[in-house]
Amino acid sequence: MSYLIDPKLKQAKVLAEYALTGDSSIKKEVLKIIKENGDNTLKFPKLAQGPFQTEKESELAVIEAGKAVSEMGFTETVFGNVSTVFDNILYISTTGSNLKDLQNSIAYCDLEGKTLNGLNPSSELPSHLKIVKETHSTCVLHAHPFFTVVYSMIKGINGTMFGVPIVGGDAGGGESGIVHTVPLCLKEFNIVTVYSHGVFAVDAFDFNGPLKSIWKLESLCRKRYIEKYL
Repeated sequence: MSYLIDPKLKQAKVLAEYALTGDSSIKKEVLKIIKENGDNTLKFPKLAQGPFQTEKESELAVIEAGKAVSEMGFTETVFGNVSTVFDNILYISTTGSNLKDLQNSIAYCDLEGKTLNGLNPSSELPSHLKIVKETHSTCVLHAHPFFTVVYSMIKGINGTMFGVPIVGGDAGGGESGIVHTVPLCLKEFNIVTVYSHGVFAVDAFDFNGPLKSIWKLESLCRKRYIEKYL
């Protein structure tokens, strides 16, 4: 299975290279990239409070969380995914969906991964299922905040960033997939970064905690990068 490549990843690699090498020849490009990726972390919305009690509440919560994480600039249009579980049904954004508008783009899956409403779930379904089955989490939010991705490439796999662990793994559920690293880490933490691939954050009640965790980490990474390397 092939996966779309985050269009911001090339830019993130330039910033990571500059931090790791100090190559002054790319500083102008670095400054341009930072200007293009302005500070989108200043506004933090309040989301619906859980735990969710109905199918409708669960679906609306996924739609709201997807819109929030998109409008805050933490994911490109078709990158990232959102899910919540209610009554043994996982409500998850569909593959390639626009997180800004998930209306009619939520797949219903049982906890074995079988689709119940004919829509194709996110390619990260295996990780979402394993997280809700093996942790106390009911809400999973996966995003690609720009400076968090940059810092993960600076610190490297098995490193940490502001106390948040960095794991490796490829997208999806194959032998080298993040399904083997992310859920395991989320047994002890409520947020984990995947090297060059963004962040997963979870909560047992609603999406307020995950969104705030992502927001705080991205704010810290942006601030530290500018202070330390520029």
